[in-house]
Amino acid sequence: MEYQIEDLLPVVAKLTEKYTSKESSSVTYETARMLMEAVIYCLNEAEAENDYSLVDEKQPNLALLYERGLNLVIEKTKEAKNLYDSIIENFEDYGCVNYIDTILKGMPAFFTRYDARFQPQNHLLTLDYPLIIDLPNLCGIDLIFSYLRGIRIEQHFLHCFDRFAIRNLLVNILPDYQSLYFDNLSYPVLLNAVGRCIVKKPLKTLMLKYSDCDLIKAYFNGDDVRTMEQKIKLLIQTIVSPLEDDIALIYFAKAAKDYAVRIQMGIQHGTLDRIFLCSV
Repeated sequence: MEYQIEDLLPVVAKLTEKYTSKESSSVTYETARMLMEAVIYCLNEAEAENDYSLVDEKQPNLALLYERGLNLVIEKTKEAKNLYDSIIENFEDYGCVNYIDTILKGMPAFFTRYDARFQPQNHLLTLDYPLIIDLPNLCGIDLIFSYLRGIRIEQHFLHCFDRFAIRNLLVNILPDYQSLYFDNLSYPVLLNAVGRCIVKKPLKTLMLKYSDCDLIKAYFNGDDVRTMEQKIKLLIQTIVSPLEDDIALIYFAKAAKDYAVRIQMGIQHGTLDRIFLCSV
């Protein structure tokens, strides 16, 4: 729902009083904009809950709607913190500094500094460690919560593999991966796992042989990208099935299209051994 600025002003005015502790009725333009965005963020949270007792299309009670939204933001922040605490109980960083900095160093700072009342739209962190899929177009605690859910899914997935096999894979990508690798860890693990499924090899190790590339090429012989994508989705389903998590199946299946495009290019240019990580 879109709101008229004049309808929002009374709610923003009350929030401004709290921000200034009633010591001043005027704030800078930047602060006023920040508080307006805070109100809109909380209103959107309340709307997303679909509480129709508070939302009336003709004349919604914005004050009540805002308070409900604020409470939802606070509740979601607590849920995100609980999720984070559960993640780090068995967190494996594989020696990747960017992963460590984002999850183990940056995230605690978020929960310390996040301002649910006056700046809920600000998620503070740049989230330099990427997920295997694109981040949603969200901000504030919504983005952080979504990001942490992705991290949890990926951690569960990575735990299915031997940590030394993952480290060996990363070393073959970049010998100094610990300090120089800034991409997602699950991406190459899942990709090589797909390759090993195609050549019917166990997933205890992740590296492929150069000779495996011929089998992979034959597996996709004559397929267009869409057909390749569907085949890869089925392989991913097999790989991820031990997690017994339908959400994880949907999550990782989103990587299939990108894998299909890369593999097709590798077949066309004779560079499959650069798409998959191979050894002699």
